[in-house]
This record gives sequence, structure tokens and C-alpha cells, in this order.
Amino acid sequence: MGADLFVPHPLFYIEYMKHDAGHRMQGVHYHNCYELYILEEGHHNMLINDSMLTLAVHDTALFKPNLFHQSYRNNSCARTCIYFTDRFLRMYFTEKAVNSLLGCFDRGVISIDRELFPRVKKLMLLLEKEDVADSGNRIFIYLAEILDILNQSKNAPKTAQTTASPDQIDLILSYINHNYATIRKIEEIAAQFYISKYYLCHIFKEATGLTLVHYINNIRIQHACNMLVNTGRSILEIGLACGFNSSMYFCKTFKQALNVTPSEFRRKAL
Repeated sequence: MGADLFVPHPLFYIEYMKHDAGHRMQGVHYHNCYELYILEEGHHNMLINDSMLTLAVHDTALFKPNLFHQSYRNNSCARTCIYFTDRFLRMYFTEKAVNSLLGCFDRGVISIDRELFPRVKKLMLLLEKEDVADSGNRIFIYLAEILDILNQSKNAPKTAQTTASPDQIDLILSYINHNYATIRKIEEIAAQFYISKYYLCHIFKEATGLTLVHYINNIRIQHACNMLVNTGRSILEIGLACGFNSSMYFCKTFKQALNVTPSEFRRKAL
């Protein structure tokens, strides 16, 4: 199972879509830009960072660039996704203002206050009418107001229900996310939670839709992507730092997941 890269417009893109019951993203995927996933109708289950979350109406999932995520076991829903880059914001705002606007992305998922959602909906409709290629567009004004509203909203979403307790799954996800570089066998994870390897694999697949090996490799590759972009370390050093036991295995797994080699990814990202 690979992680797919979705590349919208290089500066800004917005789309509204309805999904039937049972809809599921095609595996884990990520974006090379910021994403606002605003749920307008129904419920939507997502695996984000250390938690499996159920998004309810007016909840917004906020994804930073290169953050892997996936939906699973969903009812019918309607959502609007807004994609944009920090480069787009810097065309209109100071560095301090951009950092302030993007502050909401540190919170992962936000519930927009009921009283404020009609304004957000109106802003999204206005954004859909704008043309990013038009030099006189007002996209940055509407987008900044949405981000400001998100920064003001403080409610948290509910955790999704699975056969295993939500707390147990969250702890397993957190353990993997903090120890991905040193985990060598699935038995090591099972031992941490006093359960069998087979039960661990079962509840993890049921809850996330992923095998443990796929999830661990996805986490390793996500961190490798960040290091490829933000450090000057060699491919070998990055692979070892992320838990791969050789440069060859790192490059093979990276290529299978993202359809590019680590070197190609670095070259395209810089």
C-alpha cells in the first residue's frame, strides 16, 4: 500500500464534494501544501497523527504539508477541501501574520462554533467564485478570515469507536509515532501493551484499515520526507535515522510508497 501525493493548484485550490456511505480514500495519502478539510454534512472517520477521530458537522481537519492521513468506515457526508501554500500567503502578508494565521494547524482538528459556521460557508462560496489566475482576486482576504475563525474556535472532536478501546488504539499509535526509528519487530509493540502479536495486528487493522508494517513504514517515510526537505543529511543517514536498516531498503520502500526515489523527492521539493 503506497501513499499517494495529491497535487492541486500550486498556490490555491478549493473543491466541494459529497460522498456516499462506505466511501474511503484510496489508502494513505498526503499533500505538498496545507489542507483544510471542512465537514458540512454527516460524519467522517479519519486517522490523523496519533488518533483515530470521528469528524462531525462543522469539524475541520487541518493537515500540514507531507502529513499522511486516511479515512475509513464512513457514512455519507459532504465536505469542502481548501488547499493552499504558505508561499501564497506570503504574497500578501508579513511573515509574522502568516505564522499567526497558520497557528491553527498545530491543533490538528477544530470544531467551528455553530454561530460562526454560516460565515465560513459564505466565505467558501465566495472562494469558489474566485479565479486564482486573476491578479485582482480576493482569495487571500477570504482565506485569511477562515483561518482567523479557526484560530478562535477551540472545541475538540470525539474519538472514533472500535473493538479495542479508543484509548488503547491511541496509545498504540502514539507509541509507534514516538518509537518508529527503533522498532524492529511487531512483537516489541505487542509486549508494550501486554497483548499478543496476533490480537494487536487484528485490532490495528480493524481500527485503521492499515497493517502495522504499512503504518510504521508510512510514519518513517513521512519523517524522511521532512528530513529530505529540511536537512542536508545524506540519503543513508536519513534512512538509518528513520528506522530503515540499509540505504537500499530505504530507497526501495520510499519508491514503492511515493513513486519517486528519495533523491528525486528532495530535488522536486527544493
